[in-house]
Amino acid sequence: QHHYVVTDPIPAFVERGYYIDVAFECATCRKREVWRAAQQRWWYEVAKGNVESRAKLCNACRRAERERRAEARRIHLDGLAKKRARTRAR
Repeated sequence: QHHYVVTDPIPAFVERGYYIDVAFECATCRKREVWRAAQQRWWYEVAKGNVESRAKLCNACRRAERERRAEARRIHLDGLAKKRARTRAR
């Protein structure tokens, strides 16, 4: 019987001891972007983002996605309010 110890790899910025700018391609529009060291510091240290997460959307696509989610939530909540109003009217 084999017993294996699974250890998560240490993120590169932890091993290095500092952040560096990281180039990436936006998953939506394929634009080349740079995830700046200061942005990474904010994400990991202030926002407490998952250390395994990486930037995947450019600023414009991230903003559009936030707006899309906000609109979907608004529509959902409007639907719930209408459903409640119909239920109370009975």
